[in-house]
Amino acid sequence: MKRILWVFLAAAIILLAVFLLPRAVGQGTARPSQVVAAAPEATAVPQRNWYTVNIVTVRPESVNEFLEFQKTQTIPLLQRGGVKSRDVWQSGAPFGDGGTFILVTPIADFAHYDQEPRAIQLLGAEAGRAYQEKNRRMLVSSRTLAIQDRAELSVVPNVSFKPKAGILTLTTVVAGHADAYEAYLKNDLLPVLKRGNVSGFLVSRTTFGGDANEYASMQLVDSYAEIDKGPLTRRVLGQPAAQELLAKATPHIAAQRRELQRYVPDLSFRVATTSQNR
Repeated sequence: MKRILWVFLAAAIILLAVFLLPRAVGQGTARPSQVVAAAPEATAVPQRNWYTVNIVTVRPESVNEFLEFQKTQTIPLLQRGGVKSRDVWQSGAPFGDGGTFILVTPIADFAHYDQEPRAIQLLGAEAGRAYQEKNRRMLVSSRTLAIQDRAELSVVPNVSFKPKAGILTLTTVVAGHADAYEAYLKNDLLPVLKRGNVSGFLVSRTTFGGDANEYASMQLVDSYAEIDKGPLTRRVLGQPAAQELLAKATPHIAAQRRELQRYVPDLSFRVATTSQNR
């Protein structure tokens, strides 16, 4: 897949909710005078959480091996390395390239990229390189992005919600129109989605590794039958008003594509926190 942002979503995408819980990125320590001076502005800036999105296309003959490798070797390795969660989506289920997987994990900080890769750290040089080589042999391609979520533009799903799939919309905005596009999402589209009781709507933006003018938004659904009902905006507003809503976004959009992504629970995990275990 040539041009994809996958949150994450940042979510997304985009990213974000049942699967990508908001997590603060360390901001360092400022002097008290700096904190006081920056406080009014800081309160106006939404929190941004970082995620790494690895897009891999698996060789057709290696899909079963890849799935087993992820479950028996990669997930334990990530958990040993302190990774708290991972969410995996599969493209081409049922449309598109079914061998493409989108693996999303939170970025606690960027300092860990100064260190050796996780496999080398945990397994040692020889075993770590063997792990990396085995993973590479199963892949046709691999691409990694860093994204930031847009929680203020999203509808976080209920913690008990189990997504079956996501309707992923990848939007490249016109250069210089990012603020206007985000305002459209927040002030025009989001209220309609909330009126329609959307199960989840997750938004993220590419920062590193892709087009910085690209956003990913994903509407979560618990069944493919939800698609038979038609677009949620049309159900809430009716056809004429839904078209008017879409027209508001058109001046800000350079390109757009839409895909279905299937959530893969067997390859995803979330480490329970102490509060979750109470």
